[in-house]
Amino acid sequence: MKTTIYIALFFALTISVLSCKKTDDLQKDPAAILNVAPKLIFTGLLLNSSQAPWNTDQRHNQYLVMNEEYYGGQSYNWTTGNYDNYTQLRNVVRMEIEATKVGAAGAPYLALAKFFKAYFFINTTEMFGDIPMSEALKGASQGIFTPKYDTQKQVYKQCLQLLEEANTDLTPFVLNKTKVDGDFFYSGDLEKWQKLVNSFRLRVLISLSKRADDTPDLNIKDQFSQIVNNQVKYPLILTNGDNFQLVYNTSNVSNNYPLWPSDGIVLKKDLRNNLGSTYIDIIKKTMDPRIFVIGLPTDSAKTSGDPDYAAKFTSYRGGKTGELQTTLKDQAIAGKLSMINFDYWLSSPSGVPCVQLGASETNFNIAEAINRGWISGNAADYYNHGIEESMKFYGVNNPAINSFKILNTYSGNNNTGLTQILEQKYVAFFQNSGRQAYYNNRRTGIPKFDIGPSNANNNSIPTRWAYPTGEYTVNVENLKASLQSQYAGADTQNGIMWLIK
Repeated sequence: MKTTIYIALFFALTISVLSCKKTDDLQKDPAAILNVAPKLIFTGLLLNSSQAPWNTDQRHNQYLVMNEEYYGGQSYNWTTGNYDNYTQLRNVVRMEIEATKVGAAGAPYLALAKFFKAYFFINTTEMFGDIPMSEALKGASQGIFTPKYDTQKQVYKQCLQLLEEANTDLTPFVLNKTKVDGDFFYSGDLEKWQKLVNSFRLRVLISLSKRADDTPDLNIKDQFSQIVNNQVKYPLILTNGDNFQLVYNTSNVSNNYPLWPSDGIVLKKDLRNNLGSTYIDIIKKTMDPRIFVIGLPTDSAKTSGDPDYAAKFTSYRGGKTGELQTTLKDQAIAGKLSMINFDYWLSSPSGVPCVQLGASETNFNIAEAINRGWISGNAADYYNHGIEESMKFYGVNNPAINSFKILNTYSGNNNTGLTQILEQKYVAFFQNSGRQAYYNNRRTGIPKFDIGPSNANNNSIPTRWAYPTGEYTVNVENLKASLQSQYAGADTQNGIMWLIK
């Protein structure tokens, strides 16, 4: 009898276990991707690391004006920003986890992860000031769901260290000509990635120019000098062939050029969008041949009867960012404002590559450092090379480039020379590099940005973004402590962060 009971219990337990196992199996998401290859995460990071042209940021860079309120504007009425970069940073952490699982094959992705961490943390701190870093991204691993805010200085210090480590870690892979998969920017060429790491580091260091003399522990000038003076150890992006740029294509509509119409019908007259006067005025002052590629003469110049109107700088005019949109619209209808050159920008669905960080910027950053006395060298050489690379990007021929350089000879390591460098960097940033033109203006005041009756921020250019509203729900204690230490408790778009004090 007992034997019968034991057998019955055994079968009951067996059925129970099997039933539970079956239920667990049924509860698994069949669409879930487990143990994803690091190359797939890497591709996703690249998709989310690029910043597109022809958007609100570029209007706030004062390259364009929009004269139809329905489609947007340039009133500087932003308030809060977002923490979308933390989504990408979580993906970086996942790439590290998956790369570690595959051993030696994943090692290059670990080096690139250090770059991406610095890249996304810098992009975030530039917007807000202090941000969570040292305790961020540790919710799943350590249960830290309310991370403290690191000071902006601490963020920069940690990011500069990450970039130093990324360069060191990449070196043996470059020597061994190791390639990585999933890379539609550089086709897996880690030598180009190493140049990007160091060129980005120069961008970060020059952005700290206001802190170069009062933060000896950051060694800003020394770091800059070590990189520029040892380009064997720290290779740089100095020619366009190494540009970190997003190349659009014609085969997939999801990656067509942002201006390319969905129906493929290009209308070569868009009165809503006009070139901005902050940009055009520098072009006209310096007699810059890039305008003949980038933009179109005004309609009023076209109908003036002058047969040479298209080749005259006086035929180009930009709209003022601060003007009321109604005034801009009247000017556009009257043919007094220049539009973009559709034959150039929309010659095909692939349009023009969007540079995220390029050779012209790196050359200008080095020229600025020499001008400021951070390093020795000939600033004129880097200034001229920056101009050359930018003009070559637009297909300007050598005689025109040489004529421009003669007309705009570098004035020397003085304030006039610094203005020349910064204005040429601004021109080279046109429709490239996201908000870098705005950040450079915020740091230096060059070029002078236009402010007028359309400004929605008390006639001033904002200096930051307010923290995301979600932080007031999930991390309010740490947020308020940081606000108190930075901005006397206020969270507005006009606070002056440590970076630019």
